Amino acid sequence: MWIDITHTLHEDVAPWPGDPAFKLQYFTTKKENGSANIAHISGSNHIGTHIDAAKHVSDNGWTADEIDIQRLIGDATILVFTDQTHITREDLERTHIEGTILLLKTRTVSQPTVFPNEITVLTKDAIDYLVTCGIQVVGVDVPSVDELDSETLDNHHQLAQHHMYHIENLRLDDVTEGQYRFIGLPLKIQGADAAYLRAVVEKK
Repeated sequence: MWIDITHTLHEDVAPWPGDPAFKLQYFTTKKENGSANIAHISGSNHIGTHIDAAKHVSDNGWTADEIDIQRLIGDATILVFTDQTHITREDLERTHIEGTILLLKTRTVSQPTVFPNEITVLTKDAIDYLVTCGIQVVGVDVPSVDELDSETLDNHHQLAQHHMYHIENLRLDDVTEGQYRFIGLPLKIQGADAAYLRAVVEKK
């Protein structure tokens, strides 16, 4: 059975402070035109469950439409770290990682309408270790792979330099640690720095 690990997008989802919130608005309705309801959406690309492209932190980086979706379908490991603010190489070495996709559960309950004050992030040596494990995609259940007050976004840059994709704001409430199959397909938006993504997992 596939488990949806995507946050529902709606106007109450908390955006990054200062970013435009998500909004869906019907610009014409069946009642008005006699034929169909048609809406448009607006808001930051980095709200809700999404995948960052390298363009987010580099003017010359690859964009959302250049993402290789083959790397977003495959075997995944979910690890749980709910009692610490940093995940180190030593923490990862004590776990069992299979596949090319790693999802990190750092919260017991998601609160998408509340922007957090603090999040759990990987250390530099942890990212380097994941490269040696063959990890190509890292997913987190928080708004960023960097600390919230970071201005240099070192982890974003390090992941992009290794050409590792990263997904932010997954909803991992209903999953436990272990091995899964993963599918996560982003919108194919030309030139975009990020894209909304629908992600699901199935226990192996």
